[in-house]
Amino acid sequence: MLYTVDGLVLRVQNRGENDRLITLLTANGRMNAVCHGARSLKSKMANLTQPFVYGNFEINRRSGALPWVRGGSPNEVFYGLRESVEKVFLATYICDVAADLSGENTDCSEILRLTLNTLYAIMTDMRPLPQIKAAFELRAAAISGYRPDVLHCEDCGAEGMENTYFDVMNGAIVCSSCLEKRGAGLGKGYSSVYDDVRERSVLVPLRPASLSAIRFVLYSPQEKIYSFTLAEAEDLNTFSRAGEEYLLNHLGHGFDSLDLYYSMI
Repeated sequence: MLYTVDGLVLRVQNRGENDRLITLLTANGRMNAVCHGARSLKSKMANLTQPFVYGNFEINRRSGALPWVRGGSPNEVFYGLRESVEKVFLATYICDVAADLSGENTDCSEILRLTLNTLYAIMTDMRPLPQIKAAFELRAAAISGYRPDVLHCEDCGAEGMENTYFDVMNGAIVCSSCLEKRGAGLGKGYSSVYDDVRERSVLVPLRPASLSAIRFVLYSPQEKIYSFTLAEAEDLNTFSRAGEEYLLNHLGHGFDSLDLYYSMI
């Protein structure tokens, strides 16, 4: 069966002497496909099968065999991502998360759109990279069914709180008064403590601006999630920490690409 599909190249692996195995994110799910001869200098698909390329792929699928790319054309190559190693590693992390959160033969239109918008934001320096990263992490978590409730304190229901903590593992916020009643110990920046049944608890202290940023990212239309500014460095750092803690703790693992990104900043 021969068909065409628009997809984003999330990962590229060498296969054999001249072939490539690419992981594509499409609106209808994640898929792997072989690109025969793509590593050859004479191949017309060499540029099409690079990381971060969003293109139209002509796929040939046969029963019992991996699909293979017969041809295609790029829609967007995101060349600007390659202007710094920092951007490359952050973009790689974004694609790794997208691959982790997507599945085969499932509706991935939202995560695909979010990933493309995020790569564009990184490429164009739309906002500071830590802000882009955290906005992606929070929105990606929400798309995947991990949306936290950050509109009111999970214990007392209060909304206009001055001192708030992000209860990462419960996907909620808690005010300082309720947290004192719980008797939880707070560390600098955030804390990891254990309750009576030895379940891990991660708490991130939030300033009003960082809480507003989290709410904005979670409840705004997707195309607007990068259209805000955090003027204070402390607010940006808190927002960045909150997004990362939330996504990675709910996924249950980290990413080598994220470690590489941090090694460059």
